[in-house]
Amino acid sequence: MAISKTINARPLPAGLTTSQQWTLLEWIHMAGHIETESELKAFLDSILAQAPSDKLILVLGRLNNQNQIQRMEKILNVSYPSSWLEQYAQENFAQHDPIMRIHLGQGPVSWEERFSRAKGVDEKRFVAEATLNGMGNGVTFSAASERNNVGSILSIGGREPARNAALVAMLNCLTPHLHQAAVRIANLPPASPSSMPLSQREYDIFHWMSRGKTNWEIATILDISERTVKFHVANVIRKLNANNRTHAIVLGMHLTLSPRDIVSE
Repeated sequence: MAISKTINARPLPAGLTTSQQWTLLEWIHMAGHIETESELKAFLDSILAQAPSDKLILVLGRLNNQNQIQRMEKILNVSYPSSWLEQYAQENFAQHDPIMRIHLGQGPVSWEERFSRAKGVDEKRFVAEATLNGMGNGVTFSAASERNNVGSILSIGGREPARNAALVAMLNCLTPHLHQAAVRIANLPPASPSSMPLSQREYDIFHWMSRGKTNWEIATILDISERTVKFHVANVIRKLNANNRTHAIVLGMHLTLSPRDIVSE
């Protein structure tokens, strides 16, 4: 699988001890060989064991045109409290979490500093709930890809990680490599081409339609209901002015072709 160039690939940080440099190089080497979700989870477990924290999560998502996560595609929970994640999903906290509005690739973000600038009732309520659940302090790192329009955030909770300058520098350098590993294991469809009159979710559906997947198979792959898939398939057919599913696939594939995609015989 081809992996696109990562935004803000980072040089090794200055100021590390020799031991810390070797540890970081070993992390980067190991991250480059991750091919499965279980391998990535085990690797993150090993990182957490070396950090002064007991809360770690990695999220992969689609980006908007401001390089912010628009929709989460893959959540790899290493040690976040399940009760907090359930509340986060049920109350749609992603809409009010200041960390979810960072521009990916900008550098480490302190939760405490970002939360202190919370505005509006909903954002302040989120910060209060996070603090109540022991999630008021931590650091988030991020990276994104130029071509396939996806990004990752790595978040580690607690006061101590933010105070450990070497750890922050090491995790910031490692994050683009974790992002590439997450992209490899997620097997996401490419971003919707500008020539396609479809939303990103509709293009995700089209991508799997064009590979012969049934509605049930697409629902399983994307972890959504078959009814939702049928709804999007109908929209794809309508937006492409097609007569049926097969016709939509043919028209859609024609729209995604560019001169460089055509190989001369």
